[in-house]
Amino acid sequence: MSRKMDEDMEILDDTGESLNLDSRLTSIPLDALRRSSRSKIALYLDDQSDIIDEDCGYVTDWNGLAELIGFTALEMRKFGRQKSPTQDLLLDWEMTPALNPTLGNLWKYLIELGRLDVLQDCRSFVIKDAENYILTKERLANDYLPVQENSVSQSSAPDHYVDETRMLVTGDIDGSITLFDAFVCYNADSTGKDIVFVKDMIKKLEKEYDLKLCVPGRDDLPGGSRYVTDAKLIESRCKRMIIVLSHEYLHSSACDFQVKFAHALAPGARSKKLIPVLIEPSVPIPQILRHVTLCDYTKNDLMEWFWDRLAKSVKAPLDPEPNRMGSSVESSSPMSIPSNSSSSLQSQTSLSPSQSLSSIENYRLTNDSIKNAQRQLSESASMSSNTSSDSGFHSSSFQSQGASSLQSNQSSFSNEYTSLSTESFPTSSSKAREKKEGY
Repeated sequence: MSRKMDEDMEILDDTGESLNLDSRLTSIPLDALRRSSRSKIALYLDDQSDIIDEDCGYVTDWNGLAELIGFTALEMRKFGRQKSPTQDLLLDWEMTPALNPTLGNLWKYLIELGRLDVLQDCRSFVIKDAENYILTKERLANDYLPVQENSVSQSSAPDHYVDETRMLVTGDIDGSITLFDAFVCYNADSTGKDIVFVKDMIKKLEKEYDLKLCVPGRDDLPGGSRYVTDAKLIESRCKRMIIVLSHEYLHSSACDFQVKFAHALAPGARSKKLIPVLIEPSVPIPQILRHVTLCDYTKNDLMEWFWDRLAKSVKAPLDPEPNRMGSSVESSSPMSIPSNSSSSLQSQTSLSPSQSLSSIENYRLTNDSIKNAQRQLSESASMSSNTSSDSGFHSSSFQSQGASSLQSNQSSFSNEYTSLSTESFPTSSSKAREKKEGY
């Protein structure tokens, strides 16, 4: 007996409980399924099966589901290369309206495959997601109630006071401001590789890396000024911009405006706001992007690193924390200069050449005075040694203390003299040393 599902066909589990979905839930779109429900369904269908069901003629894993939905063999091979073929299949299905992605159709195909175990274990998850979807839709409908005015607006109405940047994307209609991790700059009018790559990027970055992308044509609200909307989104709502470089990109005036505007917000690419992604070989890189590092999608040998590298470029903070190493090196410098000495040297090094020469002459005179005083001290100490031996005043102590003090001062002045000469005349440092040794 065939299990082709009838509208009124009742499916019961082993306990006699119905496994059918309520009729009000069958038309709910597939995107109502949350991640936990998708993961649970994938646990059953990802397991490869070689069993072909006799009633329907399909294998009872994700391959059979893909065939019932209507995917081609090429698309199924692509699903098979993914970590979770079932989750990738469901994502592609919900993005293809022509294949009728609804909860009712998913349920019908699982029944045709004879996977009552999936229905029994996942039914509560699916029903919960469907009811949440209905409640959210009702709440949004009640929150936004258009007000009907009796008066008809005239052409002279001050509509230029209306803030058209308050609602830019579909997520703004509930009154909240929607923020994004990255703005996707691509040729939205293209029907080639650009839109295919953008859809793949949405699957990877939004589903696997939990990033939120602003995609023109998907998120922006129609009816407003195109360039005003793009500029406001790039400046205020998006942290970064992913630029999809292709031959189609070069023919888009909108892409040209978006990139130049974003570059003006971050000149020199210091904040890494622009992230170019090359998806076709032999594409001439625009002059404005030649200094920016590319993410190359054309090199197969780098493909395993591509998505992770791109995701981390988007996640990286715009204003990273300052380098702690630089501050620690400065604070842990072992050199310690007294405040009076540093201020003295600073004031000397800021002098003009004529003032520095005058200062050197003063040091010279001071150095001569110290030598004369040292000579006189030695003579007076020698004389007093004969006359004051009984007074308790020891001349040798006096001589040694005075000589030590003067030698210290002489050394200090001599060092400062050498430092000043070197600072003022860095090209004649050897001559300054010769003058110092002469004194």
